[in-house]
Amino acid sequence: MSNDEGHEVFASSKAWSQYASDNDLESELGGLRLSVALRPSAAERLIIGGLPRNRVPLLVGLLVLTTGLVAVALVQLRRERELVRLRADFISGVSHELRTPVAQIRMFGETLLLDRVRSSEERRRSLAIIVQESERLTHLIENVLQFSRSDRGGALVTPTPARLDILLHEILDSFEPLARSKRTSIARQIEESVVVAVDGGALRQIVLNLLDNALKYGPAGQTVTVTSACERGAALIAIEDQGPGVPVADAARIFEPFYRAASHTESTGGTGIGLAIVKQLVELHQGRVRVDRGSDGARFTIELPGATYADDRSERQRPAAAGV
Repeated sequence: MSNDEGHEVFASSKAWSQYASDNDLESELGGLRLSVALRPSAAERLIIGGLPRNRVPLLVGLLVLTTGLVAVALVQLRRERELVRLRADFISGVSHELRTPVAQIRMFGETLLLDRVRSSEERRRSLAIIVQESERLTHLIENVLQFSRSDRGGALVTPTPARLDILLHEILDSFEPLARSKRTSIARQIEESVVVAVDGGALRQIVLNLLDNALKYGPAGQTVTVTSACERGAALIAIEDQGPGVPVADAARIFEPFYRAASHTESTGGTGIGLAIVKQLVELHQGRVRVDRGSDGARFTIELPGATYADDRSERQRPAAAGV
């Protein structure tokens, strides 16, 4: 205790400590100055593990912790900005993909409604385009719904044994009109009598997404080759286009939602979720999907386990049924 002139009035101990605090008392108490300190020996008992011998490690630790927190905050901010950009791109892509078929359906529907067709052949062609664009619109909506379900963890498939060749021919038959409109032909090399447990609706979505991808990135007038076979107890489905292919650096990320290879321009359009849905649906079947360099362009291969033949014969080489 000291007075206002700094003279010591009372001291409980001559030993002093660096852990001290000063406080000026009110004028009613004579304006005395109270100084309180904690003995180092007592401080070591109050702090778990004792006081550090040197404050430098403590300061370094705080600096490292602060730096780490700032780095995490920056990463989170960058991720948030990326998610906002991806969401904007997704909405833009979906809007663009919806606009085209809706415009086609409206235009040819109005043509028929106003009876502006000049022949029965032109009427039939207009109706065919309406049906084709309706199927395209349905496929786009199914993709968005499937992506939404998988994002919430609610995506389910119900695999049942089915003839793979029959399913593939049905899917390709429905896709042929769209392929012809893009001046693309479909070559089929589909092995007969292969049976595999598969969800028919999911397989349709898988194959249509890969075919749509082939149309987007392949040139007009190309031939897209679809093959299927049974090898080592697994059903293999391959779809190969004649486009530029997928760079090796992008092959590992091509199945990520919204990811686009640097070599692919925005002119290709799309929602950016097609290949991600392919991967999700294939994995729900306990299968695998990969992309390789084909003889001309990109070759996507799907492998589904548990394949056999309809006549229960052991697996062996069979001639492929080819057609266009």
